[in-house]
Amino acid sequence: MTDRRLNAIAATLHHRNVAVTAFNKVQAQYEIAVLDHVSARIRAAFPDTTHLTFVHYSRSRELDLRGFFTTGPDGTQRQILDATASTPALDLDELADDLTDALAGLNSAAWSAVRPESAGEAQWVLDLPPYDRAGRIAELARAHHPHAILLTVDFTDDPAHVLDLTSADIAESGATTEPIQALPYLPLWPVETERQIAALAAQIRALPHLRAQHLLPIDTPEGRKAILVLPTPTQI
Repeated sequence: MTDRRLNAIAATLHHRNVAVTAFNKVQAQYEIAVLDHVSARIRAAFPDTTHLTFVHYSRSRELDLRGFFTTGPDGTQRQILDATASTPALDLDELADDLTDALAGLNSAAWSAVRPESAGEAQWVLDLPPYDRAGRIAELARAHHPHAILLTVDFTDDPAHVLDLTSADIAESGATTEPIQALPYLPLWPVETERQIAALAAQIRALPHLRAQHLLPIDTPEGRKAILVLPTPTQI
């Protein structure tokens, strides 16, 4: 095989990879946009909704809504609506179709908002994304590290995970502390906190306006790792 032919094959593969990467970014943006659209419609009808439950059928990739819930400050849950019944406030069939569309792909970015309700069953919980994803991440991180200002997030795998955290040095204005690494025997926070932060970070990465505002890519052009800049308390 000649050098010219090898170069042509390499160039073709390169352009293919660029096209696949671009398509995946657009697809993820669409999936999170649909998720946000669904969340906005639900909150317009039932403002206190924090999450919903649904049954997902893996073969058809379709779903049936089960209920809308709110979570109180003490963690208790209250059902707002039985979604198996009709309501004039929302077109539940259309809502289910939109969510089916958003979650159709096995690797859909919208699955970042979903968690299993119970082991061994097909019922799932979808947490409605907060209005301010970066602000919510800051709240979660600062519950354990009060002066956190930067997170290094690795998006290589799904779900993403936080590699380290940098805090402001309150003893010296404008200075930062050495990054605190997340270690298997010394995690930065509980598993559930990591799950929530990773999910919200992945959603931020999927939306260009939020990605440009909050993420600084490092290491690779694809931005598999990035610094997540946390808003200051006055910005939240």
